[in-house]
Amino acid sequence: MSVRIFTLKNALLLMTVALSVAAVAQTESTLYTFGETTTFWPNGTLLEDANGNLYGTTRGGGTYGVGTVFEMSPPAKAGGAWIFTTLYSFVPYGTGGWVPISDLVRDKAGAFYGTTFNGGNSVCSCGSVYKLVPPAVAGGAWIESQLYAFPYDSIHGRLPANAALALTSNGTLYGVTIQGGAWNEGVIYELQTKNGKSYTETDLYSFGDAADGNTPNGPIALDSAGNLYGVTLWGGAFNQGTVYKYTPATSKSAAVETILYSFGSSSTDGTNPSGNLVFDAGGDIYGVTNNGGNDLSDGTVFTLEYANKTYTESIVFTFSRSARTGTNPVAGLSWNPTNNSLYGTTTQYGALDTGSGTVYQLLPPAVKTGTWTETTLYDFTYDVVGGYPAGIVTRDPTTGTLYGTAQNGGIEGCDLYCGTVWQIVNP
Repeated sequence: MSVRIFTLKNALLLMTVALSVAAVAQTESTLYTFGETTTFWPNGTLLEDANGNLYGTTRGGGTYGVGTVFEMSPPAKAGGAWIFTTLYSFVPYGTGGWVPISDLVRDKAGAFYGTTFNGGNSVCSCGSVYKLVPPAVAGGAWIESQLYAFPYDSIHGRLPANAALALTSNGTLYGVTIQGGAWNEGVIYELQTKNGKSYTETDLYSFGDAADGNTPNGPIALDSAGNLYGVTLWGGAFNQGTVYKYTPATSKSAAVETILYSFGSSSTDGTNPSGNLVFDAGGDIYGVTNNGGNDLSDGTVFTLEYANKTYTESIVFTFSRSARTGTNPVAGLSWNPTNNSLYGTTTQYGALDTGSGTVYQLLPPAVKTGTWTETTLYDFTYDVVGGYPAGIVTRDPTTGTLYGTAQNGGIEGCDLYCGTVWQIVNP
């Protein structure tokens, strides 16, 4: 009898453990599938507010077919459907821009800021910077205004990069363009305002001179001293891209741009950096390269370690299609501050035969000189749950749930399908 009681207790214990594991199991689900008759081709990163609402942009669809700003509201009851709302449809005529190209940023008053790839200047349609103000009363219309139209000349930047603007507490905006400037290789620009209505644009720096970086390819990151950081797709010592730092002018010193690292120094180094940069508490920088790392150029995650006022680059992880990790990341990284891990997406490969990109996590080593551990959290299947996830992963700071978009895939009906919004619970 005692043996039977012992066995039963163990069986119940194992069952309890199994149920506990099942209760917190990681699950991916599609929150919304875009359609050709509504809006389609989401840009990338989602912006989450304090109430759990998600905001983003699409490059197609809407009233005029040239893109939208949308909101996803969580269900009132767990297990219910999320509510999708189009907040604004861009207009392909007049003085405004269309085809939104950047992720959104938001000020304290609730207004969104972003860029469009087309429209603005009537001569060249070189893109614009816009502001979208929420309605004064619930249910009213959102009001869009153009803050700046990029011109076509030999001085200014044009064609804003697929990258979010940087917004400071005083309302100043920073961004980059992929063309224009003194060498037609892109610029860093600034938009200053005193009233939140009228803005003055200044081109701070032109890329492309000699061994400088060119074609900036990610959002501006600001440090506490006001320095600007970012990546360029090309240029540098090996013409495979750079990480740069721009120090603005002061009353005592001129502005200066510095190349912190030039990619492509070896066959295992990353090439063509893309997306955002993130900083840890010690000042080390982390980012991704779209290519390089191995003979198939599957891409990497890199770090620039800061010590003695200099940066030293090392590879955190090399993606591999043969190892089915997913390859060729486009977006950058996001932190999980609870365990200092990194989240990201890859745009291609993953699961055998069906892989169309992945969501991954990188866990830091126990000691600084150790190896990071990569885990694939989800493999996308193009014609089922979407493909080509090209945005930064959004992590809910309270629940830890991950959100993002797949730019294409999901269902048939659009050229290259239409795209999805997804979530991963308990990653």
